[in-house]
Formats: sequence, C-alpha cells, structure tokens
Amino acid sequence: MRTSLLFLLFLPTCFCLTAQTGDWTYFAPSPGVSGLVSQGNTTLAGTNGAGIVHFDTLGNRAFFNSSNSALPSDSITQLAIDAEGHWWMQHPGGISRFDGANAQTWTLSQTGLPANAIVRALKAAPDSSLYAATDNGVAFYKAGVWTVLNTANSGLPTNNIWDVAFGSDGKVYFATAGSGVVEQDGANWTFYNSSNTGISNLNNVYSVAVTTEGVLWAIGGLSSVILVRLAKLEAGVWTGYTAVSIGLGTPAPQLQKVVAGSAGRLILTTSATVSVLQQEAWTHYLTKEIGCTFDDAISPAEDGAGRIWVSACDLARLDGQGWSRQLMALPGTPGGIMFDGIAEGSDGSIWLGAIDHGRYIARLTVDNVWEQYLPIDYGASTNDVFSVQADSDGAMWFGLDRAQILRYSGGAWTLFDTCAAHFPGNFVLTSTGAPNGDRWFSFHRLGSGGYSGLARYSADGQWQFFTPDNSPMPLAYTRKIFIEANGTAWFTTANLSKGIFRYNGTTWDSITVSNSGLPSNRVNFLAQAPDGAIWAATSAGLARYDGQNWTVLTTANSGLPSDLVLRVAFDQAGSMYVGYAPQIQGTPGARVAVLRGGVWTELIPPNWTNSSQDAPDAFFVDSQNRLWFAKSVDFLGGVYRYDPMLVRTDEPVARQPFFSVAPNPTSGPLTLRLEAPLRSEARLQVWNTFGQNVLQLVLPQTTNNTVPLDLSALPAGVYWVYLYEDGGLGATVRVVKR
Repeated sequence: MRTSLLFLLFLPTCFCLTAQTGDWTYFAPSPGVSGLVSQGNTTLAGTNGAGIVHFDTLGNRAFFNSSNSALPSDSITQLAIDAEGHWWMQHPGGISRFDGANAQTWTLSQTGLPANAIVRALKAAPDSSLYAATDNGVAFYKAGVWTVLNTANSGLPTNNIWDVAFGSDGKVYFATAGSGVVEQDGANWTFYNSSNTGISNLNNVYSVAVTTEGVLWAIGGLSSVILVRLAKLEAGVWTGYTAVSIGLGTPAPQLQKVVAGSAGRLILTTSATVSVLQQEAWTHYLTKEIGCTFDDAISPAEDGAGRIWVSACDLARLDGQGWSRQLMALPGTPGGIMFDGIAEGSDGSIWLGAIDHGRYIARLTVDNVWEQYLPIDYGASTNDVFSVQADSDGAMWFGLDRAQILRYSGGAWTLFDTCAAHFPGNFVLTSTGAPNGDRWFSFHRLGSGGYSGLARYSADGQWQFFTPDNSPMPLAYTRKIFIEANGTAWFTTANLSKGIFRYNGTTWDSITVSNSGLPSNRVNFLAQAPDGAIWAATSAGLARYDGQNWTVLTTANSGLPSDLVLRVAFDQAGSMYVGYAPQIQGTPGARVAVLRGGVWTELIPPNWTNSSQDAPDAFFVDSQNRLWFAKSVDFLGGVYRYDPMLVRTDEPVARQPFFSVAPNPTSGPLTLRLEAPLRSEARLQVWNTFGQNVLQLVLPQTTNNTVPLDLSALPAGVYWVYLYEDGGLGATVRVVKR
C-alpha cells in the first residue's frame, strides 16, 4: 500500500541545527613515481604533482614540494644527483639544481635547447657536470655554463638521444635512435651499431650503463617499446644477449632499462622482472616476488647501502634477502573505481580502497596523515579492493578480488580466503555486519551472466554459503545488504531486477512491484533513516518502508532531481542525501542532492566535470556529518567530501527565532507568535507532505511579536512552516489545515 510521505523525519531537526554554506574538499589521487635516483644516503622519488619524496638509508621519509621548500615545481619528470650532492630535476618550467635550501632554474631555451625539446634522461657525470639527453641533442652543464651537443657542432650523428653513461676513463656514451651507441673520447667520436658489432637490433639503443669494472652495456630494439637485445662491450669485444639467453625463458619479456650498481653489479629491468647480474651470474626477481607490478619505464636505482629501488606500488626495495615495501605516503586517494570503498574507522579515520588504478588501501588519519596498505603484504594474492566496511566493534573489512577478504582489527591484519573455493573468480562486492556479530558478504563475477552468491561469517568463526542451489536468491548483483535489528537480512538485486530478497535465518521471501508498493524491481541501495524506516534507491525513484507501508518519492511528486536513484544516506540532522544518474545519460549537472528542511538542493563540487559514468559511488556520511563519495567510474578521479556546516544552537551563532502558531489545526488564517521580534529580514516557507514548497514570503524586520499568515488557498492536509532570519537559525512547526 502506498501512502503520502510525511517529512516528520527531516523538518523538526531545524530546531537544533542550521545549514550554513557547505564546504567541499577534493582528495585527488595520490601521484605515482615519475622518477627515481639514489646516491649514498639519499634516494629521491619524483612525482607528478606532489614534488619529491626523500628517503634515507634507514627508510625515513621527508617531503619536498613548492609549498614547504624552494622546489620550483611539484611535477618532476627526471631526476639526478651530482657528486656534490645537488639535486637536479626536470619539470615543466625547465631544469633546476636544488641544494636543499635554494634552487636555480634554467628554461630549456636558456640551456640552448629548443623550448619544445623532450628531455628523456638527466645524468650526472663523475666530475659533477650534468647531462640532459633529449630529442634535440644533448645539453650539459659544467663550471656554470650550458653547452649543447648536436649534429651541427659535434660528432653526434643524430640528435635523437635517449640516454647517457660515463666511464671511469672519462669517456661518455650516448644511446641514440638510428646510430647505436656513440662514444665520445675527448675530440674523438666512435659509433657502435649492428654493422660493426655484428649484433642485430643495435642501431636503435635506448639505455646504456657502464659498470664500475668498465664494462659497457646497452639495450637495443626495433623501437622504444620493443627492446629485444642486450649487448656488452668488454675489453674491446662485443657480445649480444637476448632475454632467453640470460635465463628469462619464453615468452621473452621486453627489455627496459639498464643501470650500473656497485662492485660490478648490473641492474636490468624487463616487462616481467628485475634482474641483477653479479659475478657473471644472473638473478631474476619476478613480479610476484617483488609483490607488485612495477613500472618498468622508470630506471631502477641503487643506494649507498647497495639496496636496489624500483617503482612498484609506490616503491619496492631489495635489501639483499628480499623485497620490502617503501610507501611514499603522499596526500590523496587511490584512483580507480571505488565501488563501496569508503568507510570510517572507530577512531574517526577514513579508509578507502580502489581497483584498476591505485590498487591499495588508503587511510586518512584524524591527524590528516595519509597511510597506504597493500593487501598482498598481508597474504592476499591481489591488491584490487572492491569494498570497505566498518564493524561496530572497530574492525575494518576489505573485500578483494578472487573472493578474498581482509580484516583489520587492533592493528592486526587477518586474511580470509575460504570463500575463494565457493566463488572462484568472484570479487567481494559488499559486506554488512549483523547485530549478533555475524557478517554477510556478497560476491560477483563479471562477464558470466551475472553469477553471484552470498556468504555469512558467524561470530563463532563458521562460514555458511548461499547460492541458487540452496536458496531462492537469483544470480543477481547484490549491491547492498541491510540487516534489521532483529537479524533479518535484506538483499538488493540491482542488475536482474528481482526486487529485494529477505532472509530471517530460516525462511526467504521477496519484495517486488507485484506484491508491495516498491516502484521498481531494480533496487540499487538500501539505507535506514533515523526514525527506523528503510529507504530503497531504485530505478524508478525512492521508496520508504515504515514496517507496513511503502511510500514512493519521484520527480513527479517531489523535488527529487531524477528517478534513477543509485545511493541514499542520512546525516545526523535527519537530512537525506541521494546519489543519482540523470534521466538522459550524459546530461550535465549535479549527481548528488540533499533533502533538508523539506527542500531539495542539488550539490555540485567546485571544478566538477561530468563524464559518461559519473554517478556517485562509495556513498556515506561520517561521524562529523560529512558526506563522502566518488564517481562510479573514474580511473583518475579522487574522492569528494561535503561538509554542510551544521552548527548546534549552543555554539555562539545568531539567535534562533523560535515561534509557535495558533490556531492549530486551522481552517486557513493563523498567527505566528515569535519568541522575540525579528531583528532582520526573514524568510518564511511552507511545504506540503511531498516536500514541495507551496508558499514563500519575505518578512521585514519588525518590533512585533506576531506575524499573520493565511493558508486558506491551500488544500486540507499537513504542512510545515519554516521560518529563519538571514544569517540566523531556523525553526519549523507542523500545521494541520482543515
């Protein structure tokens, strides 16, 4: 049965709260590593947007950016450290030298290079000169002067330079596209390519290194992304190698970067390994040993303690015995699809997770410090985080790919992989805790006709699994699980449009359009309001269930901005937030609205951009009354936080104009009796039970304590009269019109 909707839930809260201008915060995705270099006690990781993170050999971090230092830019693309300890960096403004306190910057034009030159590598020579390899020759800085080497003024046969290396004998080696390895020995220039070395694919060389023993190594290939040949020049003799010949097997991975380490060591990265050559023996570290997919386009580095650093899930470091994680802990959130991946811990910290990009768990502490955690460090076989939920006992639950689950409680991590055998290939879509300590999980597998299932983990550690074989649950996308106080579990069916399924621990039943007032069988989300009513976000509007009756809210009978409602949440003031998709896909505008005081307001974050799938996801309100959400699909998107700035009346804000009305009920005419005269202009609004504003007046400042109001033109029913002064608090009174 459908009934008219009373906004008793929302309006009385105006007696103790008022809405000020809301405050938006955008947490951009945490920038990844864009450059890496080590020397002695210093390892530098450059980023695209957060400056430089400095590590010492003890693993301590320090952050350098344009806000807290003289760093000229927060977007660093290349890095080098010279023999005097200066940091060199390439950024959009040019090339800079930084001594820790001051920076000197040269534009590319000031170095002698064309302004549009592409800087591919910065390399510091043993004499502290600095070389920049570009597609327009090589610029080098020595004794305070920049000089450019190109085909017009030197023996370089091409200006297409990719890398530079230095021998202890003073020779300089250039990796070129088209002319192989070019050696400069004072005034003499020597070329090494396929024709004079006998090594195929050595005309295009993209990475070079010289070991401490004076051995030259080069990587060549058909192009910068098809590198297939490793070559060595030792004692005047060239030797060629392939990935297979050095023990990497088949299919052969693409070679990437080569760097010289200490004591004759050579470090080679490929598309599948970090490989180390020492004392003529190769050791290959696969991605699974490193623990994370690494960025093979960034050169590895070796620090003064002989440890190897690579860009992998932030950073990974080889300490001789094994790989360890060296997280950069930069501000921001992981990019990628958030799903239900935002929740609040018992200490007020905010936890987030992502898939596709980022692929880690992020935590924003109450001190506004970002921490990152990788599920694989705690036994998981994947870093893809699909859901994040909090338990009332303080535990945090993380649903992963491959039906794996992580729990964080009291500083300890626990991996649950029992469900993987029952739901192979599934990811954990969402989970919810029950009042008795049980926890429910829903699983889903993409591209399999909607296959999914449910699992319940009881407080005593036992698992129970629900599939179409042992329950009436369809193969449905169970996007949300809600548990009543009596333990009855509600499950949505968001893709197969089967309505809502309920399970009371013994029997199942279903709620559909045909047997209830539910407006659609496609149910995307469930939430409980402060008055105990259950709200369903459906593809045909909002539906409220009070335990007996369903009430439907749509664009036709209220200010709901769209009937395609995807998320719903309530704040401590009783206000209702909805996340929605537009009726016509691609329509620009907001995707979030709030119903507060009977009035719908659409919320658009600053600098919001619309995209094809920008409906809100990961939708929740924290203990500080702030709404958090992310776009449904946004591989580079961060997280939005909206603070409505609701202020309690016991705080030093403007006086609240309390009032009463008489007579009530009324046939039309009534009088507002004010506690005190209006000290400024005030607004009066009247809403009906559908949340529609049916009357609006501006009341002038007055010395009287009474204000006349006439509702005679309105039909009989229940109304809400809302009065507030500009800059002050508002109050609401329920009125019955006969």
